[in-house]
Amino acid sequence: MKRILEIKNMAFITASKRILNGVDWNVENGERWALLGANGAGKTSLMSTICGLNYLSGGEMSVCGKKYSECDWSKIKERIAIVSAGINRHIEPTETVLETVVSGAYAMVNFWGEASEAVCRRAVRKMRGMKIERLAPCLMGDISNGERQRVLIARALMINPSVLFLDEPCSGLDPVARDKFVSFLNEIAKAEKIPAIVLATHYLEEIPPSFTHALILKDGKTLAAGKIGDVVNSENLSAAYGAKCVVYRRNGRFFLRAENV
Repeated sequence: MKRILEIKNMAFITASKRILNGVDWNVENGERWALLGANGAGKTSLMSTICGLNYLSGGEMSVCGKKYSECDWSKIKERIAIVSAGINRHIEPTETVLETVVSGAYAMVNFWGEASEAVCRRAVRKMRGMKIERLAPCLMGDISNGERQRVLIARALMINPSVLFLDEPCSGLDPVARDKFVSFLNEIAKAEKIPAIVLATHYLEEIPPSFTHALILKDGKTLAAGKIGDVVNSENLSAAYGAKCVVYRRNGRFFLRAENV
Protein backbone atom coordinates (compact mmCIF):
# COMPACT_ATOMS: atom_id res chain seq x y z
CA MET A 1 0.00 0.00 0.00
CA LYS A 2 1.33 3.44 -0.97
CA ARG A 3 2.27 5.78 1.89
CA ILE A 4 0.61 9.17 1.43
CA LEU A 5 1.71 10.99 4.56
CA GLU A 6 4.64 10.42 6.90
CA ILE A 7 5.28 12.57 9.97
CA LYS A 8 8.05 12.13 12.51
CA ASN A 9 8.38 14.19 15.69
CA MET A 10 6.51 17.15 14.17
CA ALA A 11 6.74 20.46 16.03
CA PHE A 12 4.93 23.74 15.48
CA ILE A 13 5.87 26.69 17.68
CA THR A 14 4.35 30.16 17.72
CA ALA A 15 5.96 33.24 19.28
CA SER A 16 4.37 32.41 22.62
CA LYS A 17 3.56 28.71 22.67
CA ARG A 18 4.60 25.25 21.50
CA ILE A 19 1.45 23.92 19.83
CA LEU A 20 2.73 20.62 18.39
CA ASN A 21 5.48 18.84 20.26
CA GLY A 22 6.22 15.39 18.92
CA VAL A 23 3.56 14.11 16.53
CA ASP A 24 4.29 10.79 14.80
CA TRP A 25 1.83 9.63 12.16
CA ASN A 26 1.66 7.67 8.91
CA VAL A 27 -1.27 7.59 6.48
CA GLU A 28 -1.52 5.02 3.71
CA ASN A 29 -3.50 5.26 0.50
CA GLY A 30 -7.18 4.48 0.98
CA GLU A 31 -7.18 4.74 4.77
CA ARG A 32 -9.92 6.68 6.57
CA TRP A 33 -8.74 8.38 9.75
CA ALA A 34 -10.55 10.02 12.64
CA LEU A 35 -8.50 12.79 14.28
CA LEU A 36 -9.48 13.20 17.94
CA GLY A 37 -8.42 15.24 20.95
CA ALA A 38 -9.60 17.86 23.41
CA ASN A 39 -9.73 21.57 22.61
CA GLY A 40 -6.17 22.80 22.25
CA ALA A 41 -4.75 19.33 21.62
CA GLY A 42 -3.39 20.46 18.24
CA LYS A 43 -5.82 19.00 15.68
CA THR A 44 -6.31 22.15 13.59
CA SER A 45 -2.63 23.11 13.91
CA LEU A 46 -1.61 19.66 12.67
CA MET A 47 -3.82 19.92 9.60
CA SER A 48 -2.79 23.51 8.93
CA THR A 49 0.90 22.61 9.12
CA ILE A 50 0.49 19.68 6.74
CA CYS A 51 -1.45 21.91 4.33
CA GLY A 52 1.29 24.53 4.37
CA LEU A 53 -0.67 27.18 6.28
CA ASN A 54 1.82 26.97 9.18
CA TYR A 55 5.59 26.64 8.97
CA LEU A 56 7.04 23.38 10.23
CA SER A 57 9.12 24.21 13.33
CA GLY A 58 10.76 20.82 13.79
CA GLY A 59 10.67 17.17 12.84
CA GLU A 60 10.10 15.66 9.41
CA MET A 61 7.12 15.58 7.05
CA SER A 62 6.67 13.85 3.68
CA VAL A 63 3.76 13.68 1.26
CA CYS A 64 3.81 10.94 -1.37
CA GLY A 65 7.51 10.43 -0.67
CA LYS A 66 8.45 14.11 -1.07
CA LYS A 67 10.13 15.65 1.99
CA TYR A 68 9.17 19.08 3.29
CA SER A 69 12.85 20.05 3.68
CA GLU A 70 13.81 19.07 0.15
CA CYS A 71 10.91 20.29 -2.02
CA ASP A 72 8.88 23.31 -2.97
CA TRP A 73 5.98 22.73 -0.58
CA SER A 74 3.72 25.01 -2.60
CA LYS A 75 3.81 22.29 -5.26
CA ILE A 76 3.63 19.31 -2.90
CA LYS A 77 0.61 20.66 -1.03
CA GLU A 78 -1.35 20.43 -4.27
CA ARG A 79 -1.69 16.75 -3.33
CA ILE A 80 -3.55 17.83 -0.16
CA ALA A 81 -7.12 19.14 0.07
CA ILE A 82 -8.92 20.57 3.06
CA VAL A 83 -12.54 21.42 3.84
CA SER A 84 -12.65 23.88 6.73
CA ALA A 85 -14.84 26.52 8.31
CA GLY A 86 -12.36 29.17 7.14
CA ILE A 87 -12.98 28.37 3.48
CA ASN A 88 -16.71 28.07 4.08
CA ARG A 89 -16.94 31.54 5.66
CA HIS A 90 -15.24 33.26 2.73
CA ILE A 91 -17.47 31.94 -0.04
CA GLU A 92 -19.89 34.59 -1.26
CA PRO A 93 -23.57 33.60 -0.90
CA THR A 94 -24.23 34.86 -4.46
CA GLU A 95 -21.82 32.39 -6.04
CA THR A 96 -23.40 29.39 -7.74
CA VAL A 97 -22.68 25.85 -6.63
CA LEU A 98 -21.04 25.11 -9.99
CA GLU A 99 -18.76 28.16 -9.64
CA THR A 100 -17.78 27.09 -6.14
CA VAL A 101 -16.83 23.59 -7.28
CA VAL A 102 -14.98 24.93 -10.33
CA SER A 103 -12.98 27.30 -8.11
CA GLY A 104 -11.27 24.31 -6.53
CA ALA A 105 -9.46 23.57 -9.79
CA TYR A 106 -7.87 27.01 -9.69
CA ALA A 107 -7.06 27.15 -5.95
CA MET A 108 -9.40 30.12 -5.79
CA VAL A 109 -12.06 31.16 -3.28
CA ASN A 110 -14.92 32.91 -5.09
CA PHE A 111 -14.44 32.12 -8.74
CA TRP A 112 -13.82 34.78 -11.31
CA GLY A 113 -12.82 34.45 -14.94
CA GLU A 114 -13.88 31.79 -17.41
CA ALA A 115 -13.50 28.06 -16.77
CA SER A 116 -12.60 25.68 -19.57
CA GLU A 117 -15.15 23.15 -20.77
CA ALA A 118 -12.93 20.35 -19.46
CA VAL A 119 -12.91 21.86 -15.96
CA CYS A 120 -16.69 22.34 -16.02
CA ARG A 121 -17.20 18.72 -17.05
CA ARG A 122 -14.92 17.58 -14.25
CA ALA A 123 -16.87 19.73 -11.79
CA VAL A 124 -20.13 18.12 -12.89
CA ARG A 125 -18.60 14.66 -12.38
CA LYS A 126 -17.47 15.59 -8.87
CA MET A 127 -20.92 16.96 -8.06
CA ARG A 128 -22.52 13.80 -9.40
CA GLY A 129 -20.27 11.77 -7.09
CA MET A 130 -21.47 13.87 -4.14
CA LYS A 131 -25.11 13.55 -5.33
CA ILE A 132 -25.51 17.32 -5.73
CA GLU A 133 -25.51 17.68 -9.53
CA ARG A 134 -29.03 19.12 -9.40
CA LEU A 135 -27.74 22.01 -7.25
CA ALA A 136 -25.33 23.32 -9.92
CA PRO A 137 -27.31 26.52 -10.71
CA CYS A 138 -28.28 27.21 -7.08
CA LEU A 139 -26.70 30.02 -5.07
CA MET A 140 -24.48 29.00 -2.16
CA GLY A 141 -26.56 31.18 0.15
CA ASP A 142 -29.72 29.29 -0.72
CA ILE A 143 -28.66 25.71 0.05
CA SER A 144 -28.63 23.90 3.40
CA ASN A 145 -25.53 23.50 5.56
CA GLY A 146 -25.42 19.77 4.82
CA GLU A 147 -25.58 20.43 1.07
CA ARG A 148 -22.91 23.09 1.47
CA GLN A 149 -20.53 20.53 3.01
CA ARG A 150 -21.04 18.23 0.03
CA VAL A 151 -20.29 21.15 -2.31
CA LEU A 152 -17.07 21.90 -0.43
CA ILE A 153 -15.97 18.27 -0.64
CA ALA A 154 -16.64 18.25 -4.39
CA ARG A 155 -14.63 21.48 -4.63
CA ALA A 156 -11.73 19.95 -2.68
CA LEU A 157 -11.67 16.87 -4.93
CA MET A 158 -11.22 19.00 -8.07
CA ILE A 159 -7.42 18.81 -7.69
CA ASN A 160 -7.51 15.00 -7.40
CA PRO A 161 -5.68 15.07 -4.05
CA SER A 162 -3.96 12.15 -2.37
CA VAL A 163 -5.46 13.03 1.02
CA LEU A 164 -8.61 14.94 2.00
CA PHE A 165 -8.85 16.69 5.38
CA LEU A 166 -12.30 17.42 6.81
CA ASP A 167 -12.11 19.85 9.73
CA GLU A 168 -15.24 19.38 11.86
CA PRO A 169 -17.61 19.20 8.86
CA CYS A 170 -20.65 18.53 11.08
CA SER A 171 -20.26 21.81 12.94
CA GLY A 172 -23.45 23.85 12.56
CA LEU A 173 -25.60 20.90 11.50
CA ASP A 174 -28.71 19.98 13.47
CA PRO A 175 -28.90 16.38 14.80
CA VAL A 176 -30.90 15.06 11.83
CA ALA A 177 -28.70 16.79 9.26
CA ARG A 178 -25.62 15.53 11.10
CA ASP A 179 -26.79 11.91 10.94
CA LYS A 180 -27.58 12.27 7.25
CA PHE A 181 -24.14 13.73 6.60
CA VAL A 182 -22.39 10.95 8.56
CA SER A 183 -24.31 8.37 6.50
CA PHE A 184 -23.32 10.18 3.31
CA LEU A 185 -19.67 10.34 4.39
CA ASN A 186 -19.81 6.65 5.28
CA GLU A 187 -20.89 5.83 1.73
CA ILE A 188 -18.29 7.94 -0.08
CA ALA A 189 -15.58 6.60 2.24
CA LYS A 190 -16.27 3.14 0.83
CA ALA A 191 -15.46 4.28 -2.72
CA GLU A 192 -12.02 3.25 -3.96
CA LYS A 193 -11.66 6.41 -6.07
CA ILE A 194 -11.92 8.64 -3.00
CA PRO A 195 -8.45 9.49 -1.59
CA ALA A 196 -7.31 8.94 1.97
CA ILE A 197 -9.58 10.86 4.36
CA VAL A 198 -8.80 12.51 7.70
CA LEU A 199 -11.84 13.64 9.70
CA ALA A 200 -11.21 15.95 12.66
CA THR A 201 -14.04 15.90 15.18
CA HIS A 202 -14.84 16.29 18.87
CA TYR A 203 -17.65 13.76 18.78
CA LEU A 204 -17.19 10.01 18.36
CA GLU A 205 -20.69 9.59 16.95
CA GLU A 206 -19.60 11.65 13.91
CA ILE A 207 -17.12 8.95 12.87
CA PRO A 208 -18.61 6.90 10.02
CA PRO A 209 -18.61 3.10 10.58
CA SER A 210 -16.44 2.56 7.49
CA PHE A 211 -13.51 4.53 8.95
CA THR A 212 -10.45 2.40 9.53
CA HIS A 213 -7.98 4.27 11.76
CA ALA A 214 -7.74 6.92 14.47
CA LEU A 215 -5.14 9.38 15.75
CA ILE A 216 -5.60 10.84 19.23
CA LEU A 217 -3.64 13.95 20.19
CA LYS A 218 -2.96 15.28 23.67
CA ASP A 219 -0.95 18.42 24.44
CA GLY A 220 0.43 18.50 20.90
CA LYS A 221 1.68 14.91 20.97
CA THR A 222 0.52 11.59 19.63
CA LEU A 223 -1.32 9.83 22.43
CA ALA A 224 -2.38 6.85 20.28
CA ALA A 225 -2.56 6.00 16.59
CA GLY A 226 -3.58 2.90 14.70
CA LYS A 227 -6.57 0.78 13.75
CA ILE A 228 -9.72 2.40 15.04
CA GLY A 229 -10.88 -0.60 17.06
CA ASP A 230 -7.57 -0.67 18.92
CA VAL A 231 -7.30 3.09 19.53
CA VAL A 232 -10.79 4.39 20.25
CA ASN A 233 -11.43 3.05 23.74
CA SER A 234 -12.28 4.26 27.22
CA GLU A 235 -8.68 4.31 28.43
CA ASN A 236 -7.32 6.45 25.59
CA LEU A 237 -10.24 8.88 25.51
CA SER A 238 -10.14 9.28 29.31
CA ALA A 239 -6.47 10.20 29.01
CA ALA A 240 -7.16 12.56 26.09
CA TYR A 241 -9.93 14.49 27.84
CA GLY A 242 -8.60 14.30 31.38
CA ALA A 243 -11.81 12.78 32.75
CA LYS A 244 -13.34 9.35 33.08
CA CYS A 245 -14.94 8.45 29.76
CA VAL A 246 -16.83 5.34 28.75
CA VAL A 247 -16.61 4.49 25.06
CA TYR A 248 -19.10 2.08 23.53
CA ARG A 249 -20.17 1.04 20.06
CA ARG A 250 -23.65 0.63 18.62
CA ASN A 251 -24.59 -0.25 15.03
CA GLY A 252 -20.99 0.25 13.97
CA ARG A 253 -20.69 3.77 15.40
CA PHE A 254 -18.76 4.94 18.45
CA PHE A 255 -20.26 6.88 21.34
CA LEU A 256 -18.73 8.47 24.44
CA ARG A 257 -20.24 9.07 27.87
CA ALA A 258 -18.36 11.25 30.34
CA GLU A 259 -18.71 10.22 33.99
CA ASN A 260 -18.19 12.11 37.26
CA VAL A 261 -17.84 15.45 35.47
